[in-house]
Amino acid sequence: MIIGFDINEANVPQRVGVNQVAYNIFVHLVKNLAPGDQLIAFGKDRPLPDMPPAGPKLTYEIFGSKKAWVLTSLTKRLWFGKPKVDVLFSPSHYSPFLSPVKSAIYLMDMSFELFGTEFFTSYDINQLKRWTPISVKRSQKVFTISEFSKSEIMRLYGTPENKIAVVYPSFDKNIFHGKVPKTKQMAVRHQYGITGSFLLYWGTLQPRKNITRLIEAFSKLKETRLKLVIVGKKGWLYDQILEQATKLGIENRVIFTGFVADDDLPALIKASRAFVLPSLYEGFGMPVIEAQAVGTPVVVSRVSALPEVAGEAAIYIEDPLSVDSIQSALEKVMALSLVERIKIIKAGKENSRRFDWDLSAQKILAILKLL
Repeated sequence: MIIGFDINEANVPQRVGVNQVAYNIFVHLVKNLAPGDQLIAFGKDRPLPDMPPAGPKLTYEIFGSKKAWVLTSLTKRLWFGKPKVDVLFSPSHYSPFLSPVKSAIYLMDMSFELFGTEFFTSYDINQLKRWTPISVKRSQKVFTISEFSKSEIMRLYGTPENKIAVVYPSFDKNIFHGKVPKTKQMAVRHQYGITGSFLLYWGTLQPRKNITRLIEAFSKLKETRLKLVIVGKKGWLYDQILEQATKLGIENRVIFTGFVADDDLPALIKASRAFVLPSLYEGFGMPVIEAQAVGTPVVVSRVSALPEVAGEAAIYIEDPLSVDSIQSALEKVMALSLVERIKIIKAGKENSRRFDWDLSAQKILAILKLL
């Protein structure tokens, strides 16, 4: 079997969210290819240094105009290029409208169908709303990252249940683990100017993550020496997030680090009192299991896929639209006794073991062979 793989989501620096998923699925598909199978990586940019090296099982083809690449360049390659591929795998919402080969897509979440321009740029939401239902309809298989996202695809598009397969993402177990030296924690604290006790959020800075309400809830806590560290690169409509701390007069207690490399994240997680994700909607929520694997309590919203992912090893925000509800969950995690803290950390580590990139890649390959 020859698999074509659209690597454009994977082949970017500073990967977050969909980029991380696309990259890791690519790496582990290559790793788990059966003897005799091949993968051709299609892209519009030269592969970055950390992409898997070309070899007998993996070939890169970089071609075409960067504008409308899927509709023009990739479509032309599938029709007229050689060697022919048996199936095209696209870890995104975008696949060719007209293709001579079978195709499969891997969708993250359907938030763009539920939230308007308050949470997305007009361009992004128009592109996703126009293209996703066509990709879902024309693909032979739709992979997605949670049972929750599967139910959303079925509800929104009327897609048959047997057309959708849930394949959980995972995390880098060589990076996110509990053995983070104190010296590394101290070095990372110094690098980002973090002193004392702190709560941690990381992810893209965008309204859907509900960070403005988190900052307001944090401002109401009685422990005034506590800090809130917000890690992540700027997403769309981020200005109000950056302004919130100043508006509430706590700018000296809220630290925005910007993007943090994976090598530093585990130390920040390990040093924190808790990881907090007050999101309004998540198709999965990968930072949750990364935090659990490192060994810190997690506070998450009881919405969308988060209960499915975090399981019983979390403190839940019952209503993420309520600042009081977020505040209550923060107070609860801060009040954990040593015994309670050890218990929830242990449960979190156990929960994180459910997720494995190799198993996910093997499941995808097995399904692709049946198409």
